[in-house]
Amino acid sequence: MYRRFEDADVAGDYLHLLRRGSVMRRLALSEHSAWRRAIRSRARSDELAVRTWSRGGKPATVWAVLPAWSLTPAERELLVQRLAWLREA
Repeated sequence: MYRRFEDADVAGDYLHLLRRGSVMRRLALSEHSAWRRAIRSRARSDELAVRTWSRGGKPATVWAVLPAWSLTPAERELLVQRLAWLREA
């Protein structure tokens, strides 16, 4: 778990969010609101809607999701192929 996050961490998390549609980070509870603000700020600058939330506990986690995110047709086809391969194995 990270005690603090750096701007580079948020940049990497945001790229992960754009690629996968969601991102989660284990982070000290005291840093959750700052991380959420940073992610929302980046999303707002790209004119994207993002939902963020945090959970206490062990480990404390913070999440961000792009509600309108979906796979591209090429990614969807690749996923179908991978699932078919897994079913055959």
